Amino acid sequence: MEHYLVYIALLMLLYCLFSAKIGSWGVTMPMVFLALGVVIGFGGPALTLETAGVFHDLAEVTLALLLFADATTLRKQALEKIGQRTFRMLALGLPLAIALGAVVNMVLLPDWPLWEVCLLAALLAPTDAALGQSIQSNDRIPQTFRDAMNAESGLNDGLALPFVIFFAGLAIGGLGGEHGGDGLMSLIASQIGIGAIVGIVGGFAIGKLRNFVLENELMDKGLGQVATLILVGFIFFAAEHAGGNSFVAVFVAGIAFANASKGSVHHARHFLEGDGQFLAMLSFFFIGALFVPEALFYVTPTVLLVVAISLVVVRPIAICLSLIGTDTSTNERLFYGWFGPRGLATALFAVLVVMEFEGVENIDGILVIAITAVLISAFVHGLTAKYAPEIFRFNKGASDD
Repeated sequence: MEHYLVYIALLMLLYCLFSAKIGSWGVTMPMVFLALGVVIGFGGPALTLETAGVFHDLAEVTLALLLFADATTLRKQALEKIGQRTFRMLALGLPLAIALGAVVNMVLLPDWPLWEVCLLAALLAPTDAALGQSIQSNDRIPQTFRDAMNAESGLNDGLALPFVIFFAGLAIGGLGGEHGGDGLMSLIASQIGIGAIVGIVGGFAIGKLRNFVLENELMDKGLGQVATLILVGFIFFAAEHAGGNSFVAVFVAGIAFANASKGSVHHARHFLEGDGQFLAMLSFFFIGALFVPEALFYVTPTVLLVVAISLVVVRPIAICLSLIGTDTSTNERLFYGWFGPRGLATALFAVLVVMEFEGVENIDGILVIAITAVLISAFVHGLTAKYAPEIFRFNKGASDD
């Protein structure tokens, strides 16, 4: 195993050193490390519950850091510009995507129980902040477009998780009953509401405390970035302890922290992004090494069709419908609908179902479809991100006014 680690570390170092050149070819970080993982995985470690657990923990930490770092870019002015469209994509687009996905799955997977096709639809609904980095770093895409996508991808993971838990519970007969709808609404309200409250209170309070200690020179400035890292951990576990959604809490905390803090927080954000990118490399490598070889062995035309329709039809239609009546152009709606890459959240939640919900009849098929969606999305969305301005025909000033 040691020789694998040497080669992996060397390739990670080489990627970092030549990342700008590699990126200019339209090749993204997830594409590189998924491919590397697949190469190692076909002759390397086997997938077990223990290794799945390691990936689960790693992916949680990675998502938390990236969500907080991305959220700190959303200050008041940016939030005012993107508020309506982001709200529509989350409140209408996400449920519509799950509903449309469930209908498609019922047609393509007629032998599957109802709640399992709904579970699969919920797993394929959240988008990925890490895979969206190629969009966030593309200066030719209007800032408002990037901010809206950043906000959506940051919050929809947490919004999708209650649906995943609810449908997984129904699939094994552990939730629902005649009060199933009320149970889902209660689960969403508690997860999202408590998570948001923890994030707002924690992020705002620590932001104000940071102002005080900096103004009075009470903190060693060298520890400022470390303090921000610890803040992410505190918010994550505080939300979990309170019964809220940790990912929602972390993202909301990042927004509250940035808006409560005086001056720039970009040093802390870059620090977290650096850690987050390192962990994201490892996470995508894990997906490629542990999950993709198994998934590819069981891929069928039906699996590919489910994934293709989810990426090309379900999300674009759901997002376009959700944005009717807003000030977005047709091209902008198509842009938001297309760039909904599936990544860490889809893989993380699928592994969560495997680990926590025994008795899901088609769990192997669910895992295969989820991992195949992540693999295809990483390459398809990664390759098209470079050419987004040409594909969707907008100029940089389109929505930056």
